[in-house]
Amino acid sequence: MKNTFNQQPGYVKFDTSGNDNRFPSFLQGFNRRWFAGNCKSVYLCFTPAGTAEALDDAIKLFGKNVKIKSGGHCYENFVFNDGTGAILDVTPMGGYGFDDQRGYYLESGGTNWSAFQALFRDYGKVLPAGSCYSVGLGGHICGGGYGLLSRLNGLTVDWLTGVEVVVKDNANASANPIYVSAEDTNIDQLNLYWSHRGGGGGNFGVITKYYFKSLPDAPKSAFITSIAFKWANLTPKILGELLTWYAEFAQRTDNWRQFGLFALNHVAATEIHLTIQTAVAEGEDVEAIKAQYITPHLTGLNAITPYTLMTRAGVAHLGNIFQTSEDTIEYTFYETVQLLNGSGANQRGKYKSAYMRKAFPQDQVDAIYAWLNAVPPGLELTDMAQSLLQVDSYGGQINQVATDATAVPQRSSIMKLQYQTYWTDPADDQAHLGWINDFYTDVYKFTGGTPNPDKDPTDNVDGCYYNYPDIDLNGPSNDKEIALKLYFGKNLARLKATKQRWDPNGYFNSAQSI
Repeated sequence: MKNTFNQQPGYVKFDTSGNDNRFPSFLQGFNRRWFAGNCKSVYLCFTPAGTAEALDDAIKLFGKNVKIKSGGHCYENFVFNDGTGAILDVTPMGGYGFDDQRGYYLESGGTNWSAFQALFRDYGKVLPAGSCYSVGLGGHICGGGYGLLSRLNGLTVDWLTGVEVVVKDNANASANPIYVSAEDTNIDQLNLYWSHRGGGGGNFGVITKYYFKSLPDAPKSAFITSIAFKWANLTPKILGELLTWYAEFAQRTDNWRQFGLFALNHVAATEIHLTIQTAVAEGEDVEAIKAQYITPHLTGLNAITPYTLMTRAGVAHLGNIFQTSEDTIEYTFYETVQLLNGSGANQRGKYKSAYMRKAFPQDQVDAIYAWLNAVPPGLELTDMAQSLLQVDSYGGQINQVATDATAVPQRSSIMKLQYQTYWTDPADDQAHLGWINDFYTDVYKFTGGTPNPDKDPTDNVDGCYYNYPDIDLNGPSNDKEIALKLYFGKNLARLKATKQRWDPNGYFNSAQSI
């Protein structure tokens, strides 16, 4: 395989005409379940113009079997599958800066970590993005990304004021990069901008750059409070009380500086872990912040069940490398992001999501307790040590935005859930997939097996997160319309109209594309 450096500037094309030891690495992402075994060409894109040229070349050769890659985390095989003929990889575009007219910008090939470093180091700003360092900005930001500062500052798309995107809206014309923004008066361009505020990557074109007229200031420091609860002390009643406490924490209006990550690990891990980040601004009294926002939490939790206060000695896949601590610890904000900055090893994985507007009802608590104690047939207890339900606090500033202001309709939830399971042996695929599917279906058995708000008379669940795609949501009929309604609710109609205008030929497609 040889690499062919084209005469046109802006991209490099790798194809199967020679030998190149790098080529297989371009065909797999973070999730080792997926591999693009029939891919014939990979285009590394360096500029917007080069991206447009690469897109035209790829479509000419492979039609609708062209996929777009940024970070490559790929919960599902939307990029890396047997039908993929070519991959446009935007990871070489990792630049950033400040434009006098358009504001701060981040190129789409960067990651959560590179974006944080650039904005913090050079400008003292932050984007309320995720904590998994290697997740690519190309999909994370436009999918409605959130992170440990989102209760304080909102979602990534709440700050997004412009997008540079390569579009191919005419099969007989060349692809070209355009800039769309909140200031557009052309309704088609305004819809394209709006659709990138939560409508996900790879749906309307190839994103090359994000713009933000303003961004929040970085905190000066943060407390990280890490609490371990031993499974040996947990019962369904106690777990329910902990989750009720956590829901009350998440729905408070006076603690938006705090964000919680509650990792309900499988019993195989022996403990469940609650992590709370408490941001501290310049000039604030650190001890007063601690007394007001942290000490009462510890007192309340201790009244429910004994716990062990921990400090992080490192970051593993689940952030579970801990040492016993005497106290919660204040870190500089750069240290804070480093400590909570984990993606873990490349493994096989499966994920599901849900939004919740209220506390867990008892039937869900009982289901969670049962499935976190269950071992699928054919597996050992130790095989489940990386299986969990992570419950993130939500709401705060996120919920101050109207449901149709962006493409993200979930603006009244207080918690966001991610069901996860990881393994390494392909022979264990069905056991892990069966476990997580049955777990999820059981938790939402009263709303049709998914967190479907249309089937919830209690107004608790509020659909799913598009950046945590789950092909099972298409249902037995493999109807992606079912899944898209769970992701986008009433905003789906506008997204579909935008799709028809800007990608009428369906070049940008997947099993759950708009």
